[in-house]
Parts: sequence; C-alpha cells; structure tokens
Amino acid sequence: MAKSKSKTKSQRRTSPPPPPPPQQPLPSLLRQACKFFGTTAGLDLTLRLFQGLVIISAKAADEVVATRSFIASAQLDLARRYLRFFVLLDCIHNVLDTIAKEHASLAYKTLDLVEWSCLLMYFALENLTMLHDMKIHVLPWYRPVLVEANKFWLYAILASIARTVIRRAGLLFSRSPARSSKREQQQQQQQHPPPPPLRRLVIDALDLCLPASFIGWVAIDDVTIGCIMTLSTLLVWRDVWAKAQ
Repeated sequence: MAKSKSKTKSQRRTSPPPPPPPQQPLPSLLRQACKFFGTTAGLDLTLRLFQGLVIISAKAADEVVATRSFIASAQLDLARRYLRFFVLLDCIHNVLDTIAKEHASLAYKTLDLVEWSCLLMYFALENLTMLHDMKIHVLPWYRPVLVEANKFWLYAILASIARTVIRRAGLLFSRSPARSSKREQQQQQQQHPPPPPLRRLVIDALDLCLPASFIGWVAIDDVTIGCIMTLSTLLVWRDVWAKAQ
C-alpha cells in the first residue's frame, strides 16, 4: 500500500502540464480582403491606385489609348467622389471629438483641430461641385471653388506634417510617473498616443504635391502626378488594410 501511494504521488508530481488552449486561426486572405473592400477607405484607396496607374499609362501609349485613359481617369475620380461624399460627417465628428478630448498639450490639440477643420472645409467645398461633375448643372464658379478646396486640403496636410514632426521629436510628451494605476496609464496612453511612423511623413510629403499642383503653386506633369498617387497609395495601403480588419 505504501508503494502504491508513493507511485500515485510521483505520478501526480511528474504529470505533464495541461495543453494550452487552442489558438484561434488567423482569418484567411480572402476574408481580410472582403473586410478591406467593404470599407469606404479601402474602396477609395483601390480606385486611387487604379487612377494613378491609368494616368501613367496615358502618357506611355498612343493617342487613342491616351484618350481612353483620360476618360477612365475622370470616371475613377468621379467614383471616388461618390464614395467620399459623406466623409464630411466623419470630419464633423472628429472636430467635435478633438474639442472635447484632452490632449497632451494645447499645441497638439490645435494641430489636430486645424487638420480636421481644414479637411471639413475641403470636403464641404468639393461636395458643392458634385452636380457639375455629374454633368447635371454647369457651375460657373466650379474651378475657383475647387481651387479653394484644394488649399484647405494642402493646409490639412501641412498640419499633419507639423504634428508628426513634433511628436517624433518628443516635444509634446511628458514622462509618466513610475507608479501609477491602470486607469491612469490608460488615460496617459490616450493623451500620449505613440508617434506615427516616419513613413507617414513620406506619404504626407507626396500627397502635398497633389493640391499644390492643382492650385498652380507647383508645376508637375501628369506622369509625375500618377507616380505620386501610386506611390503614396502603396505606402498607406498597409495602414488602411490593418485598420479594416
């Protein structure tokens, strides 16, 4: 009996640990693609990629193909206008959220508010020209309104660049205390979000050329515009893909 008890004790001691719980399988690529293309940002980004490639092909082909490419580019641009027509509501929400939310400093809050306010004005002015692009009603002030809209887009990109540079430099961050509760740490993470990657600066610098070219402040040919659109789209693709999952 003593031997059997010792055996059971040794078996209990040497028994293997329970297996870990099974991990949930990662979603398939098809499932991820469905989520990505099911969002407005994913569809707009895909059409933007096609538009950039079409603009590039317009200069690398003969006259007939170039004419069709320009028509395709205009139609893709109009399709993107349909998709982002109600993005104006998101901008209004972000402006109100920025005003109500606490930030690490007044400078960061100001830059965030400037960016979303300028994007709000950009989409509001752009939506005013929708009937003209749909060829329903000709607007004599079509071009001046789009020029002013692109100015607001340019100002929004400049605010994003300034915010990224300041956050990367660490000028707006204060060191958190060593001992703090979980609630305080969560509040600090909300007020001190991680700085955006340096890739964000490259994307904003490329996108800055688009409104500057439309306004006329920078002289850029169509092929360069297509290359800029394609490159910036590919760089931001990973972020939009991850956000859609």
